[in-house]
Amino acid sequence: MAPADRRRSRSPPSNRRRSSSPPATATSPYFPPELIPEVAKRLRSLQDFFALRAACRAYRAALPLTASNLASQAPLLLLVPHRISKPAALFHISHRRLLRFRLPRTRPDNRSGFFPLGCRVAISDSSRDSSCRELRIVHLLTGEQTRLPRPKDAFSRILLSGDLVVTWRFLGRTVQYCRHEAAGWRVASISEPYLLEGMASVRGTLYAVVTPGSPLRIPVYRLARVELSDHRNLAELVFIGGALDARILHLPDETELYLYPAECRGELIIVIAVEFDPRVYHVFQWKSGEAKWVRITSLGGCTLFFANRNFAGCLGPDHPGIRKDCMYFNDEGLWREYSLVDGSFPLSDVVYPGETLDKDFTPAGWIFPSMC
Repeated sequence: MAPADRRRSRSPPSNRRRSSSPPATATSPYFPPELIPEVAKRLRSLQDFFALRAACRAYRAALPLTASNLASQAPLLLLVPHRISKPAALFHISHRRLLRFRLPRTRPDNRSGFFPLGCRVAISDSSRDSSCRELRIVHLLTGEQTRLPRPKDAFSRILLSGDLVVTWRFLGRTVQYCRHEAAGWRVASISEPYLLEGMASVRGTLYAVVTPGSPLRIPVYRLARVELSDHRNLAELVFIGGALDARILHLPDETELYLYPAECRGELIIVIAVEFDPRVYHVFQWKSGEAKWVRITSLGGCTLFFANRNFAGCLGPDHPGIRKDCMYFNDEGLWREYSLVDGSFPLSDVVYPGETLDKDFTPAGWIFPSMC
């Protein structure tokens, strides 16, 4: 749904000479509709985009909500209020502007969790009334909702892979999944002794970072392709390469690692936190021909986004308003930006009049209008 535009236009003076030309109506555009997509490419805010669509029916028809028409729109940070009486907000990170909008209503007795998924958000309703427990996937630009029964088992992570909805728990052994048109969830277990650390979808394929369940001082990680079946309750792990430890990655033996599976330009990568004070990240790409992980020092101008230690999305080098060869994380303050170019890791310096954003809101994750 479109954020509300709070700007007011000034009324013309009463003595101003009125134009003899008829005002624009729903059927009389100001200039040819075929030029509208080119105009949209130059718009940097959703208010301007939706205002252009609302000008007349011809413009609306020329500007469907597609990834190409929204390609110039910057990512937004979904802010969920701490108090139910306050509305949710979207924060435009390049304009430093707060956009008010309405999330779908939740019952007063609900405890809802919010999981951003591209230009959608999954809302998990946990009502005391079991008949009201559901998982809603809401398109934030159109308001379209997909309603699913809430997964039976508790979960802390969710992702979309095509028409597949997947949930799991950090350091859990089960994956719950269903398809949009299906009525129920399936539960699949991964083979022991492995535990799930993280998952990502790359070109419709699920990948997971797992670690042995034994309590090691310095964990050893493995990356695997996850194969789910509609006929078996087993999530098969097809391992890629060997163990991901400090030795394999040419790091000091005592290096403590934290891994994020991710995607860049349609290719599987691993982002690894190798130092924590100050924070330092390395990026590795799997070279299937050489059967090894190779460190890369550039993302080709792309930008990666992570929400609550999970990969959220990748934007290309031609996207305006964001830093290139950079990774955005929302797990401290509102967000932080790590540059692969110079290693800087600044905390967001948002100052918004009358609002203490990081105290009044929780940054639930990233919304990408360009992934519509």
